Amino acid sequence: MLRGDWGRDPLLPRPISLLSVAPDGRADLLARGVGRGTRLLEAAQPGDRVAVLGPLGSSFPDPEPETIDLLVAGGVGLPPLFMQAEHAAKRGLIDRCELIYGGRSARDLVLLAEMRALGVNLHLATEDGSVGRRGRVTLSLEARLDHHLSSARFSRLRIMACGPQGMLWAVARIAEAVNRECYLSLEAHMACGIGVCLGCATPVHDSRPYRYACCDGPVFLASTLVIPPTSDPPPRSAG
Repeated sequence: MLRGDWGRDPLLPRPISLLSVAPDGRADLLARGVGRGTRLLEAAQPGDRVAVLGPLGSSFPDPEPETIDLLVAGGVGLPPLFMQAEHAAKRGLIDRCELIYGGRSARDLVLLAEMRALGVNLHLATEDGSVGRRGRVTLSLEARLDHHLSSARFSRLRIMACGPQGMLWAVARIAEAVNRECYLSLEAHMACGIGVCLGCATPVHDSRPYRYACCDGPVFLASTLVIPPTSDPPPRSAG
């Protein structure tokens, strides 16, 4: 949770995902200026004071030698997946993950050189076709699932995703259709980050009907979440 030294307007801090953390504890963050708080953070200058509460919440599962992880990032949902790829690279497992990254246009795709420097297998998608595959990032996910599920070298597959809510629900449905383990990092409005304000309640399949993105998440196993129905045709099976 980040808050600049900007007085009472805006009053609340902003939840921001970590992008990368150096061995000395220095952290990199990525944010898009959307509202007043993120625009003020974007305009911060070297030496400006920023209050930080964290690290908070859950993370994606560790990379595993016998598992291929398909990392699906939509827009500014990139940071936790960039960190996951960086984690895999440090463990010598970068060849066991692929990063599927999409946005509306080429302008929405950032840090491409840094991701290529990690050595991650990168698949790009833009809705206007300006870079990579034309269409939504979920089409690229389905294509990669087709590739792996039909491969003679088929390995255990997991899907991890972060991005706009509609994209996350679509990823969850695709994962369910092919019976694959799927983890979603949810984006949610919150005031405290520690489970006090209850502003980030998330419906789940359990006797306790809600979990909280800040302290129980933000990473959830998709099968535990209540995924809203869609009026779109069901995603095709990749198996």
